[in-house]
Amino acid sequence: MIYQQKGVMIRQTNYSESSRIITILTEEGGQVPLMVRGFNKPNSPFIVLRQGIKEFLFTYTRFKGMGTLNEVDEVQPFKKVNADFDIYSHASYVMELVIRALEEDVLHDSFYRLLIKSLKLMEEGSQPAGVVAFCAIKMLPYYGGELNVTECAVCGSKNNRNFFNYSFKYHSVICSACMNDETGARSVPVTNRVLYLAGYMKHVAVTNVDSIKISEENAGSLLKFVELIYDEYTGVYFKSRKLLQSY
Repeated sequence: MIYQQKGVMIRQTNYSESSRIITILTEEGGQVPLMVRGFNKPNSPFIVLRQGIKEFLFTYTRFKGMGTLNEVDEVQPFKKVNADFDIYSHASYVMELVIRALEEDVLHDSFYRLLIKSLKLMEEGSQPAGVVAFCAIKMLPYYGGELNVTECAVCGSKNNRNFFNYSFKYHSVICSACMNDETGARSVPVTNRVLYLAGYMKHVAVTNVDSIKISEENAGSLLKFVELIYDEYTGVYFKSRKLLQSY
């Protein structure tokens, strides 16, 4: 049977001197393994697959198990993402956030929408670190974590202007009025701006986000805060994060 689906290549491995097996994440959120014959040849019709992170229209034949790729056409080339090392590194982080949460035989179309939205945001000039933080916040529940930043764990206040600390003891924010040596144990200082952004990104619908225009400082602080949450609640460490920290 012949299929035609939008998708993003998420994995690849050499099969022979000239061919590779790739896995694509489809727009329906499924993972499809495909044999790509001639992938490694200089004049391969699939050379576009070797040119960075892109959204493609894949035409392939598949009955059971692995399919065979017949044609591939660019849908969104993400030229800016692939041309800038810093943006590309952040885009790779987003890719890893999505890919590592995938499950075999489970469709996650929301993952695909989040991935494409994140890449579009970077392509259109949104702060890369802010986009990674946005994606990480949306993916956190799939790694077993939860983000509580809108209500003081002690008194229940929802006045964001008084939030300056996140407590790993209470798993939530603590307002300035409730902060003391006891409640502040295992807490970290976080600006109320960062906490507001984190709460907003948690609740906003992916389809309603057209840009992430925040300062580089706030974006960096937000991402560091979200990474602390991942470290504490998920135990998952991403290779792309290490790459960003290396330069």
